[in-house]
Amino acid sequence: HPPPPSSPELCAQMAAQQHPLRLDRSSAALGVAAVGGMLAQGLLFTTVSGSSGVRPTTVHPQPSLRGSGSINTASDGRSATASVSAVTAVTAISGALIAAAASSRPARKGSASFSKLLRPTAVRPNAAALRATVDVEAQPAASMPAGVRLSGTALAAALKMQCDAAGADYAIYWVNVDGQLVVGSTFTAAGKDDGFAKASVSTKVPSDGCTGPESTVYHLGQPICIQDACAYDLLKRKDLAVKHGVKSICFAPCGGGVLEYGTSSAVWMETPPTCPIMPLDEIRSAFEDLGASYVIFWQPLDGQYSAVADYASEAWVKELRASRGDDKTFTAECRGIKLNANGNGPVSETANLGIAVRVPISEALTLKRKDLAQEYGLKSLHLIPVEGGVLECGITDQKIKGLTLNAALKMRCDSAGACYAIYWTETDGMFSVSGSYVTPDRRRALRAKGLTTDFADASKYLTISSEGDAVVSTCARHGMPTFVADAPSTNTFCRQALAAEYGIESIVCKPVKGGVLEFGTSKGSETPTWTEMPPCPDLPKDEMKKALEDMAAAYVIFWQLRGDHYEVTADFATPDHERMIRDRYGEEDSFASVSRMFALPADGDGYIASAARSGKEFLVEDAMQDAKLGRQQLAQKFGIREVHIVPCKDGVLEYGKATEIA
Repeated sequence: HPPPPSSPELCAQMAAQQHPLRLDRSSAALGVAAVGGMLAQGLLFTTVSGSSGVRPTTVHPQPSLRGSGSINTASDGRSATASVSAVTAVTAISGALIAAAASSRPARKGSASFSKLLRPTAVRPNAAALRATVDVEAQPAASMPAGVRLSGTALAAALKMQCDAAGADYAIYWVNVDGQLVVGSTFTAAGKDDGFAKASVSTKVPSDGCTGPESTVYHLGQPICIQDACAYDLLKRKDLAVKHGVKSICFAPCGGGVLEYGTSSAVWMETPPTCPIMPLDEIRSAFEDLGASYVIFWQPLDGQYSAVADYASEAWVKELRASRGDDKTFTAECRGIKLNANGNGPVSETANLGIAVRVPISEALTLKRKDLAQEYGLKSLHLIPVEGGVLECGITDQKIKGLTLNAALKMRCDSAGACYAIYWTETDGMFSVSGSYVTPDRRRALRAKGLTTDFADASKYLTISSEGDAVVSTCARHGMPTFVADAPSTNTFCRQALAAEYGIESIVCKPVKGGVLEFGTSKGSETPTWTEMPPCPDLPKDEMKKALEDMAAAYVIFWQLRGDHYEVTADFATPDHERMIRDRYGEEDSFASVSRMFALPADGDGYIASAARSGKEFLVEDAMQDAKLGRQQLAQKFGIREVHIVPCKDGVLEYGKATEIA
């Protein structure tokens, strides 16, 4: 962290003198491995050539592989085979694939990740061959790029973990809303004064130019550190710093905004305490893609790994408190544990190999914390090598349930163009169906053929071994998406006869919290034809759960950018709300379904566009009167009063609460 500029004039000089930053990116192989035995016994990899984008496993018809203990994978139509041991201990996945999966959007010209801005030439020696890089030129005085959008659990984790790592008292996330940097979220460490962070919420700083440290970092994209906040005239909140005893503050570009963290108990001599930068992409992916219940950042120091930062999701903490009757958490108990950096445990092996590793707890023979992990109900660990250490993501047996599950199934069909969706969960080594959804168009097409049931309905009566080579099992075991192009002709798809009977064409399996989400298309006109893995937005299930179960929302909508407008690509209305609408109007439409008729300008000043641009969550207290929502009359008709707008990685999530319909 360089010292801050002492004036706007000096800031302008810094912008003018900024040298282009070049990060070379070469094509890299993406690896997929099924590993037999423990890590210490070596790993077998099958590399699949491809670009740096997300490359899921594609399963093609291979009758000769049936029952051979092998899986067939390809990224572009070519097949590659990897041996599968009956006693698979871990699954290793290419670090490049994890990085791509964590952020599927390419960086814009002039952008670079926070860690690369700090250390543009630093590369992990043991992972160099796997890292994909791209030519990037930093533009003088360029605004910060969009970056990975942080919200919900991922944002809470990022703020808390940066405080952990730096020994900071508080953290603030600044975002740009209509040319003003405003507070998007705050965190205060346990036992610390939260007055400064709370008082900062009302502060607004112009994002253009360098009128203060917030806008300087946003404008230049470079971190700075203020040694004495109480004496720094360009800090608009200097008086607040004096009032609350804040001594030193650091500012860094983060997720399209600015991350601020500070201390009242120490003085940072123009650089903060040596600490790793939290890997934002991987943290977001852990909670939203992997369905993790916690993350821990392990940092090597003096030959040992220490847990320097952690975060457990609120839902998991709440569940633990209810089941255990105390306030203990797995992450808290890991804080005092030291791991040998030269040992053969999963953390050290992940760092040495430079690739992500998935470790089933039941087979983790070298895991020092195995008993502790089993005590807290962990199913597997997903470990990712990152700048400065290893990020551990804990996968528990938390399952998606109730309205959240119903919404996830329906909205996945909406967003992917699928005709059905199935949620598979594992109990005692067997996968079974815990929930399913079939689209109305699909039901009508089946009835026209004289069928009263669907492929998803028939699958409810089946169980699948978690140790076998079925697509559901391997998807769960390897922790990565799988695409089956032609289900009826693929022998490794154990329900191929059922698929043929019901006219199912292609399917996708994705690992999600508590199991596997399967969805697919039919050979009829009611669905599109998939020739490859369809583009599927990440639906933030933790936010959906908060909306439907904690906030008692009546509906959920997912908006995505289509051209120069935002359109609804998925929606869900609760049965109670739909029933109320039928009773009042005698119709099937809802606020969510009618919102599909709207196309909201991406450059407009409405809440959806503003949330997408800024990364800030908005609360609309009276949707019936607020013109920025753009659907006041619709809100009046369907009794929608309070609306929440939440920016996400692939779009914007909207949910609202209903009152009695007049």
